[in-house]
Amino acid sequence: MSNDIDFEAYLFVSPQKIIISINEKINFKTIYQKEILINIGLKEIDYKEVDNFLNENIFLIEKKFQKFVKKINIIIESKVFFTVLVSIKDKNYDETISQEMLDHLLNEAKSQCEETIYGKKITHMIIDNYLINNKNHQFLTFGKKYNSFSLDLRFICLSKDIIKNFEQTLSKYQISIDQIVNAEYIKNFFEYERTDIFNMANKIINGCNENEVKIINKKYEKKGVFERLFDLFS
Repeated sequence: MSNDIDFEAYLFVSPQKIIISINEKINFKTIYQKEILINIGLKEIDYKEVDNFLNENIFLIEKKFQKFVKKINIIIESKVFFTVLVSIKDKNYDETISQEMLDHLLNEAKSQCEETIYGKKITHMIIDNYLINNKNHQFLTFGKKYNSFSLDLRFICLSKDIIKNFEQTLSKYQISIDQIVNAEYIKNFFEYERTDIFNMANKIINGCNENEVKIINKKYEKKGVFERLFDLFS
């Protein structure tokens, strides 16, 4: 089964609503979208409803575009996320801001966070502030000298059990999770932009927030190694 159309799949899930959106990769044009409203009184995600919704739509999508849906990005709007705030300081003085120094601090902060979130997975790692020589900075410039340097980071985490529930549901359709996105985070980030939730998610996944660290697990490297991707520094 194949087609010339190259698309991305997005699944928005909240206790009250489920939406699937299929968008062309080249211009993010919406080529398929379906929505279902669930009992407004629900406070938790109903995975049976998610399963039924996927059952009604996945095969229609694959038949329409003659292409399998292999991966999907999930946008979750729910109170199930857990936030950890970490501040970490570089112990060296009279040094120059470098990529190596930043790598070390980010690794150390991530390790500190993971020690406190048993049973949860980091979905977003965001640098909220750079404190350089006792002055706050929103962005970072390499090569500058500093007497003191610290980072304020925010980790948005999700229970591994919730991730497993989604994985088990999607596995029935031979679909794997590409990215999980926190709807509240992206809505706050795009507070002053008039765009839909899927465009927001697409921009965040592709590095729109210069201060979000993208964590990539590398199976061929030793455990704990991760790669940071900043649009600003690339």
